[in-house]
Amino acid sequence: MRIRRVLALGITALFIAGACGGSTPAASPAPTVAASVAPTASPTPIKIKSSYGNVTPANLAPFMAKELGLFEKRGLDVELSLIDGGAPSAAALVSNQTQIGNFGGTEAMSGFVGGADMQVVALFVPVTPWQFLAKGDYKTPADLKGKTVGVATVGGSAYVAAVESLKRLGLDAAKDVTIQAFGSTANLATGMIGGAAYAGPGHPPDTVKLLAAGFKVIYDLGAEKIAATDNCTIVLKSWADKNPQAVQSYVDAEIEAIGIAKKDKAKTIPILAKLLKLDTAKAEDAAALSQTYDFYVGTIFPSYPHPTVASFNSTRDTLVATNAKVKDLDVTKVIEDKYVADAEKRGVGK
Repeated sequence: MRIRRVLALGITALFIAGACGGSTPAASPAPTVAASVAPTASPTPIKIKSSYGNVTPANLAPFMAKELGLFEKRGLDVELSLIDGGAPSAAALVSNQTQIGNFGGTEAMSGFVGGADMQVVALFVPVTPWQFLAKGDYKTPADLKGKTVGVATVGGSAYVAAVESLKRLGLDAAKDVTIQAFGSTANLATGMIGGAAYAGPGHPPDTVKLLAAGFKVIYDLGAEKIAATDNCTIVLKSWADKNPQAVQSYVDAEIEAIGIAKKDKAKTIPILAKLLKLDTAKAEDAAALSQTYDFYVGTIFPSYPHPTVASFNSTRDTLVATNAKVKDLDVTKVIEDKYVADAEKRGVGK
């Protein structure tokens, strides 16, 4: 060891000085081990601009990962921001304003056939959470004819839910009703309550407010566990190919967040409240949050959010009505499961 060598040299020097008749110099203190080791610099965190596309429980994974410091834990410096609506979120990704987005698979498929190299790396809402609601005077599907049906954006997840609900009620969305886009799920619920739409899709916590305002569920897609692609983690393939570890770390953080949520309702509720802009101190909001947690965390979110061919095929077939280009889309070109598969293999989130 270096310390022993230094001490030995010091002792030898003392003997030589004594033999020559010189005075004995004061021994210099031996260096400590800590002083002999150069400090290791911490790796610089990878900066990522990310977005989530709506104020909805579907975005709990990235939001909770950010709140709990799970991105930072994996060496990522994530700037997570709200870009209201799936279409604007997709546009931000394509224009490189963000590197990772959390929005619907319908926008990813539309973007891909439009020329963008979008790639879905995780699917957090693989079954539809939507219920279709109408005003209290509704009695039969015929009551919907000529009425306005609200959606968030045309071609988005709420739109797909509305079209599918109308189809199952024996109606044609293109002929029997007027589709009105409100821009976001929050605006959709507000518009319905304000009288701007006779019917429309909703899910917790918005359904709590809609039911209280006199709306009623006329078709429950959620109860049928219909395949969906309502919330995905999406990248540009060109960026992911250059930054595979960053993508893996981001997905790992999201999966860990859902794992924590499934185990700890008390820890999750305040974060869910912050995401949804609700107040846990208000009885009405607290009840809505509890119902939302039970519904989404308990029945919708998978522990491992594999993007599946079946879900994307199902959504693609409904999307054709507004985007004919997706009709012959091979959805395997839009999804990449290796990141979730790797996280599951390593037991992330357990």
